[in-house]
Amino acid sequence: GKALDVLGQLDELMSLVKYAEENAGAVVLPELIEAKHHKISLKNAKNPVLSQVGPDYVGNDFSIDQEKLVLITGPNSGGKTAFCKTLTQIQLLAQIGSFVTADSAMLTVADKIFYQAPEISQLDDGEGRFGTELKRTKAVFLASTAKSLVVLDELSEGTTFEEKMETSANVLNGFYQKGNNTILITHNHQLVDHFLAEKKGVALQVQFIDEDPTHKLIPGISRVSHAHRVAKKIGFSKEDIAGYLADS
Repeated sequence: GKALDVLGQLDELMSLVKYAEENAGAVVLPELIEAKHHKISLKNAKNPVLSQVGPDYVGNDFSIDQEKLVLITGPNSGGKTAFCKTLTQIQLLAQIGSFVTADSAMLTVADKIFYQAPEISQLDDGEGRFGTELKRTKAVFLASTAKSLVVLDELSEGTTFEEKMETSANVLNGFYQKGNNTILITHNHQLVDHFLAEKKGVALQVQFIDEDPTHKLIPGISRVSHAHRVAKKIGFSKEDIAGYLADS
């Protein structure tokens, strides 16, 4: 039994070495530090999965220490979700002793890592999309501590704009008072304005040049939508719909 356990541990260590050797980009062993609340600092961080496929994958710098709240805005297909997945995956890899895809990485061990993505409500739920999502957020809130990393991909979907603003502000204020690091992906730039006016949090946006994403995170708030560009790209813009109707 002991021999099998040792072989298993060796296999785990060799898999981490193999991962580092096969990665097309730079990898580094992260520096783990002690702190009363979660901290993370990354230089040229890339997605651990996608960067293996594409060596030209765009990296980003990211640091969160005392701010506790990061609000990321930007049009669809700009890289908001991909970056937040990169962040949580690097945190997880670091905590199992793996190399991570970055030029440098310094972070604390998170007691819990949460990533809440949009989910369609179930027919037997009885709460609808808004209630279903809110229950999931409540579970994250109650389980999190100051040493947790919380990533929320949109908040309070499935209700009016006014209720979305109020509920989202209440939820984020709750996480802020708990003291954990919370990162929110949102299209709601009014919500970001609200928190910056209260001097809470940091605003980042995905960069676009001539309506094309660079996949870089830069300071600021995105107030534009590229919905028409996306609809045109997939062939379902106003002009495309008119063409389909004319052909039918």
